[in-house]
Amino acid sequence: MTCKFFDEIIEKKHTCLIIPHQSPDGDCLGSSYALSSFFDGMGIRHKIAMNDLIPLNFAFLKKDNMLRDEDLLALNETFDVTLILDTSSPDRVGASQEVVDLGSKVLVIDHHKTNTFFGDVNVVEEASSVGEILYQLMGPHMDGMDLEVAKGLYTSIVTDTGEFRYSNTTATTMRVAGHLFESGLDFGSINKEIFSNKPLNQVRLKSQIMADMHLYEDNKIIIFSASQATLKTYTCEMYHTDGIVEAGRDIMGCEVSILLKEMDTNMVKVSMRSNHYVDVSEISLKFKGGGHARAAGCTLHMPLDQAEATILSICKEYL
Repeated sequence: MTCKFFDEIIEKKHTCLIIPHQSPDGDCLGSSYALSSFFDGMGIRHKIAMNDLIPLNFAFLKKDNMLRDEDLLALNETFDVTLILDTSSPDRVGASQEVVDLGSKVLVIDHHKTNTFFGDVNVVEEASSVGEILYQLMGPHMDGMDLEVAKGLYTSIVTDTGEFRYSNTTATTMRVAGHLFESGLDFGSINKEIFSNKPLNQVRLKSQIMADMHLYEDNKIIIFSASQATLKTYTCEMYHTDGIVEAGRDIMGCEVSILLKEMDTNMVKVSMRSNHYVDVSEISLKFKGGGHARAAGCTLHMPLDQAEATILSICKEYL
């Protein structure tokens, strides 16, 4: 996999602004960290736009060059290129349009099949993760694998493949992971940080939300709800709900697992996962969302109970 424009960034030392998607997960955080570390090694001046809270289990990916929109704009800097990672459409970009426009050109690097190709240049490939794509793009420019780059790439891949359990894991994915292991990466410590280091309040929150799950269609559809009231009860942020929708998919007989996240009184973010035959990206597209066949999301501008009834009605049509 090659991209002449990406090669040009390296050869001409273009200044860059890296932007992940809203509500950052392991893929966009890991790939942003990997690309930033790669740019460090290449001597390329760059910043990362980061407006959301970074989940505690990804705190090891924080960098000093991560800045909020207002801080980036206050610098009065411009960039040759804005690189938008792991983002399928403009409404999912993790920065304002004013910040995106700080770059003269926009390069989108993504792996979602619902990508709208909204960049000036688009690298959209079928892959396990953006980390896997970046591995291919950066490879020709690296003499050996830098450990910080490897840390970001591994985080990206291991999270978006569900620890190499999901169907998006391919032989290429495993070959890339093998190379990362050979670099001397301490993947055991990274796995522990990501998957086995939960604060007690998060565990209690997850237990409560799972205990209150709603089952439909002979347990083929499972819906979880994370209300602001429940978050407040357990002193949690919305990112503490990570992993709940995947846990629903693990329940025997479940085809579609849904997590409804109440962001505001009339705004609910929907995360969906499926097991075998329901293409949840098609459902998400009905609400201007997107994603993959087995993992997708969208936003509904309505109260939580109405959002449940709305998404349930559509999901039933796909069983």
